[in-house]
Amino acid sequence: MKVLVVDDSRVARTIIRAVILDKHPDWSVQEAANAEDALALASREDFDIFSIDINMPGVDGFTLVEQLRARGAQGRMALFSANVQEPVRQRAASLGVAFIAKPVTPISVTALLAAVGYESP
Repeated sequence: MKVLVVDDSRVARTIIRAVILDKHPDWSVQEAANAEDALALASREDFDIFSIDINMPGVDGFTLVEQLRARGAQGRMALFSANVQEPVRQRAASLGVAFIAKPVTPISVTALLAAVGYESP
């Protein structure tokens, strides 16, 4: 499995990477600090799972999902956000992606993996 973690917070990326590799040491996890870097990585290789922060400087997570899909990305996607209001959840659902509430913790990363079908809840 190849995972791309997109979050402007280095701490969040580090936690997500560590939890995934603890559970699945044979997986590959790459990181991007913003949408531009994520698009560049996704143009060079295919990812099975995308963990994407919604609130990032520049291009937000919703727009990144749309851009990745427009470029043919086939991986399963989940959006992380501290904003748990219903309109945010509805927009994620309308894009067909899982919504995971922050903070990023081992529990929320396990929920992310379950939401994209790679972990038992």
